[in-house]
Amino acid sequence: MGKSTADAEPIHIDMTVDVPYRFAAGTFMEKFLIELRDNGRFFGVACPRCGRVQMPPRVVCAPCGVENDAWVGLGPEGVLAGYTIMYLPLTDPTTGKPHQPPFVYGSVKLDGSDSVLDHLIHIEPDPAKITVGMRLRPVLKPRAERIGDLTDILYFEPAPGPARRR
Repeated sequence: MGKSTADAEPIHIDMTVDVPYRFAAGTFMEKFLIELRDNGRFFGVACPRCGRVQMPPRVVCAPCGVENDAWVGLGPEGVLAGYTIMYLPLTDPTTGKPHQPPFVYGSVKLDGSDSVLDHLIHIEPDPAKITVGMRLRPVLKPRAERIGDLTDILYFEPAPGPARRR
């Protein structure tokens, strides 16, 4: 007599499913991404009530619920607000390419911003060499290769000069 279905070894098929999609960035994010693509500069928006500067820009201030209307130039440098050292492989959702561990992923607060941008940090994944508050700068793709999304930022790296905190 044959095996029951409860005892049978499951059959599996390894495959990668590609589900391409597009979405509208919206007026604020579009302006942010075009400026990054064309000029390599970062912009955020300031709340007219509390003055909080959000980057990436949002139409409405998160704490106040007030519509943002003032564009503010940011950076180009910033500080590391927090980080993690990744010891497991991670597939980049924007490229589909895996990052091989270990690597550093962190939250960068650009000068003039009150919020952070999470991105790869190009530094040796050694806690003795990474400090919250360390100065970072973005490294962008060459202008001709930029397409107007966050993958135009290759990574952030330690800024040259003496280690200083903000």
